[in-house]
Amino acid sequence: PGSSSEPTNHTALRLDPMLEKLLAHYADLLNEFLKRKYKNPEGIATVGRIGGSTDVIPGKLVISLLNIEREPSAGAVPSAYRVNGGAYSMVYSPLLLNLNIVLASGFEENRYEFSLSVLSDAIRFIQACPKFTVNGVDYTVEIVNISMQDFNNVWTLLGGQCYPSVLCKIRYLSVDAGDISASGKTVDHPNVTLNGGH
Repeated sequence: PGSSSEPTNHTALRLDPMLEKLLAHYADLLNEFLKRKYKNPEGIATVGRIGGSTDVIPGKLVISLLNIEREPSAGAVPSAYRVNGGAYSMVYSPLLLNLNIVLASGFEENRYEFSLSVLSDAIRFIQACPKFTVNGVDYTVEIVNISMQDFNNVWTLLGGQCYPSVLCKIRYLSVDAGDISASGKTVDHPNVTLNGGH
């Protein structure tokens, strides 16, 4: 028989929710908060790439992913669990990630005060709603303090054009590929044979 081209379990990646869904949901929550003050039918906040072109002004409060880091308090330690008939499978614990994001108020230079107003309200939202839920999973959002040198480095990497902004960390995104790293069988009742005594 020929080999099958069907994907195996090793190709199944469970990232719940996906990055774009998580950030888009956060942008929707932020828009719900901001629309009380800013009457924009398209919304003020959006998910997108900031920087890269000095001649394009977003005209939005842009939520952009800077980088992903592993949660230092969580280790990737395999754990064994029993299944039917004494057989067991060993899998690695889910990988917990933190997302470093920037909220950049990217409006025209002649609307600088408006940019500051939008950013101020975004910070109020972060303070009022430090936790949000997607698909029954809770995530926390906190403002990150960085030095001026690191701040300059961030905007240099983003293209050099600096907007009023705040850096935040979204904690505890779980990634689980579901791969089995090892399997075997345990013996619940070992057979012991006693030879004849002396």
